[in-house]
Amino acid sequence: MNAAARRRVLVAGVMAAWLVVPGAIALVLLFDDRLADAGRADLAQGVSEGAVYVLAMLSAATVGAGLAIQRPRHPIGWLFLALGIVQALGPVLTGYATYGAIARPGSLPLPGAAALVADSSYLMWFVLIALVFHLTPDGHPLSRRWGWAAWATVAAGVIAIAAAFVTPAAFDPPLDGIDNPIVSGDGIEALRILRIAAGGVTGAGVLVAAVSLLVRFRRARGLQRRQLLWMAPAAVLIPLLVAAAFLASYAESQAALDVVAGLFVVILPLATALAVTQYHLYDVERLLSRALTYALVSVVLAGVYVVVVVAVGAAAGGSQLSAVVATLVAVSVAGPAYRRLQDAVDRRFNRRRFEAVRMIRDHVHDPPPDVTIEQILRRAVGDPELRVAYWVDARREWVTGDGRQVRPGDDDVELRGHDRPIARVGSAGAARELVEAAVAEARPELDNAGLRAAVALQLVEVRESRVRIVSAADASRRRIERDLHDGAQQHLVAMAVKLGLARRAVDGDVGALLDELRSDVQETLGELRDLAHGIYPPLLREHGLGEALR
Repeated sequence: MNAAARRRVLVAGVMAAWLVVPGAIALVLLFDDRLADAGRADLAQGVSEGAVYVLAMLSAATVGAGLAIQRPRHPIGWLFLALGIVQALGPVLTGYATYGAIARPGSLPLPGAAALVADSSYLMWFVLIALVFHLTPDGHPLSRRWGWAAWATVAAGVIAIAAAFVTPAAFDPPLDGIDNPIVSGDGIEALRILRIAAGGVTGAGVLVAAVSLLVRFRRARGLQRRQLLWMAPAAVLIPLLVAAAFLASYAESQAALDVVAGLFVVILPLATALAVTQYHLYDVERLLSRALTYALVSVVLAGVYVVVVVAVGAAAGGSQLSAVVATLVAVSVAGPAYRRLQDAVDRRFNRRRFEAVRMIRDHVHDPPPDVTIEQILRRAVGDPELRVAYWVDARREWVTGDGRQVRPGDDDVELRGHDRPIARVGSAGAARELVEAAVAEARPELDNAGLRAAVALQLVEVRESRVRIVSAADASRRRIERDLHDGAQQHLVAMAVKLGLARRAVDGDVGALLDELRSDVQETLGELRDLAHGIYPPLLREHGLGEALR
């Protein structure tokens, strides 16, 4: 089988697996309809009411399918595809069991087995999620020890599911009216303890996997570190997920588990896909810092609003004045709070980047007259060899700040605006993400410097034009000098010699006339010799070198 055929088989298989999810949603709707017909609408799961759960299974399956097709050798795609299918099969088996064992007993085969699998499906979630954390972003555990931790989580999950099959524990609603079809009575106490212990180890395995991701992040540098930053939103929900799962189990309520787990499984595939595919890695720190800042500002404003409402309400007797005052105070606090929190978050995320951006921001707000933006960029990123090229759109060429033509590198950081380049900044001694952050902050000043560079280019062209004019005039003068020396001067010398010879042959008035002619020829010859020695500009000839240089 050639590569194209294997590719077609892969795509067909992945799409068939993905279709299990929408097929499962359709089956859940079918079972809800049958339960309503049987007079047990209270047992219906309500796909519309569980929108978060539906979105979670579609998110996991879709991201998994995309990664499996794009990178079939990477395990993350297959794990998410399996997670989406497991999420989808849980509600299907629940609907099957409630209809076959409660609404219409005996109408469907093995409803108890379906209830048993559905009740244990959350353990499969934990195993798959733990593997995702262990294998993100490169598809391998952090080390051999962390690999054993991953296998221990898988083993604990399998043991917990197997123990659940042979333990006569009550199922969670709406399956609480169904008995375990494998074992009845009190069962074996050791198996019940084993089930609880294995379930606890499985849940702890998710936390251990999250710790492995944190350790990987702390050890990572450069590209992989930025990849792992995409996992931050999902990592925040892990403790809530584990706590909600066990609380839901003991409180016999699935609501908290469904909401937290649904949100988690919506965010996790998207974050992991962004990490694995290395999407916009140079923007991730900025995006996360902005998101965290807005979240913190929201908390601060909510706290300020509540405090002011309570304080003013107590003083004003519960009038609407408290809400008005609280709104005004919150609005006045929003700006300063945002700036201070943003600085604190940026300093925490990347101190080097924060200091570089702050240095450039200070320069942009109050630029010293004797310091250029190129000099500030070099100081900010710590690279004295940093170079900046500006795009002159009218000439379609790159120039330096002083107007000289230059060829920037293809890998230089490019700043664009209004669908055209503004500048390119190249640095071999600084990290690219640091240069990009500095360039983005210096955008206004780089734009102005580009305009000055265009003017400098025109001045350079004027100077070059004057040089060409002077060179042409100088060449013309030298040509005239050469022509005088080689042409007219030689003829006059010959004429003077001939006049001298003629003077010797005659006397009287004719001789005097010849002497006069010879004198005129020699005078003319002297003037031509002066010209042949150099033709100078009139100003130089008449007023000297000092005036000519002015």
